[in-house]
Amino acid sequence: MFARRYAFVLLWLAVLGVIFFAAEILAPFIGAVLIAYLLAPLVNRIARLRLGKKSVPRWLATVAVLLVLVGLVFLFFYFSLPRIGKEIGKLARDGEKLLGSLTTERINQYARDTEDWLREKGIPVQIAAAEVGESGPPRPGIDIRVAVKQSLAEIKEALRERLVELLSVGPRFAANAFRKIFMAFLILMVAAFLLIDPVRPLRFLESLFPPKYRPVFAEFLEQADQGLAGVVRGQVLICLVNGLLTFIGLYFVFGIKFAVMLSILAAVMSLVPIFGSILSSIPIVAIAITNGLGTGFGVLGWIVGIHLLEANFLNPKIMGTAARIHPALVVFALVAGEHFYGIVGALFAVPVAVILIRVFTMYQKRAMAWHEEGT
Repeated sequence: MFARRYAFVLLWLAVLGVIFFAAEILAPFIGAVLIAYLLAPLVNRIARLRLGKKSVPRWLATVAVLLVLVGLVFLFFYFSLPRIGKEIGKLARDGEKLLGSLTTERINQYARDTEDWLREKGIPVQIAAAEVGESGPPRPGIDIRVAVKQSLAEIKEALRERLVELLSVGPRFAANAFRKIFMAFLILMVAAFLLIDPVRPLRFLESLFPPKYRPVFAEFLEQADQGLAGVVRGQVLICLVNGLLTFIGLYFVFGIKFAVMLSILAAVMSLVPIFGSILSSIPIVAIAITNGLGTGFGVLGWIVGIHLLEANFLNPKIMGTAARIHPALVVFALVAGEHFYGIVGALFAVPVAVILIRVFTMYQKRAMAWHEEGT
């Protein structure tokens, strides 16, 4: 008995050591598990279909789903990458034009307008350089012309250094691109194996526990699956809805520049529930204001509508209900995760909260059962 327990302890220490020291190596396998987790319901549904007297083979359902996924990703990049390239080029040209328009006269005019506005508010701060013949006691402030010139010089120097770095990393970029393609293929291959035969990996995990604890582990997996499935798929659904609605508003309704990039930003940030959408709204509204205050307020109203839909319907219903936790706990988990681990913590806050709540609930029921048996 002692030797068996000793062997289990050593086995778990080995597993934890692999997780700790080989975290980067495990990253593609974690990605494969996530993809398999997202696609498992669809594969299961297709595998239950019948072709004549037989069901669809699971390997065929897996291959079909993965081919559709790869096709959709390819179409997305095929149509979006040229547009993103044009938007990046336009952004660079607009930035260069903006820097070129910052003449000394225009800077001084902006500074004087700001001074007048601050003076009306009772704040006598000097921003523009003192004019020739100006008398009176000196006012606290800065010379905006000197500050802008120094900033422009620093920006040009930084761009020059970055350009040299880009020219020197060309071969490394090609090698890195090949590595990314290989890793993507590896992730899809592992995900396919997990989808075709999901039972064998679970049996291996179950074998890591002593026999008397395996029913507890099986119950935990069942409880965690019921909560995590909805949370993970809910986050992806919110991401897609937010990105689609943002693109419709920016491109078709308001005609905002850089609509594709901003929509992708909104979609990615939506993976962090509630707060991600708020943070992504700042650059969207800022760029919309360049088309006029009316357009800026219109885009702000559109974004607020999306946020209200997400905060009052999508997040509480899709995430809170699927995880069977109160929406207030969802917000608390997000705040705590962001506080301790930043954006990554906010991204995984709700799934971790679901697991903790499921573990607590499971052991609470067992403790109550033991107490009733004891009395």
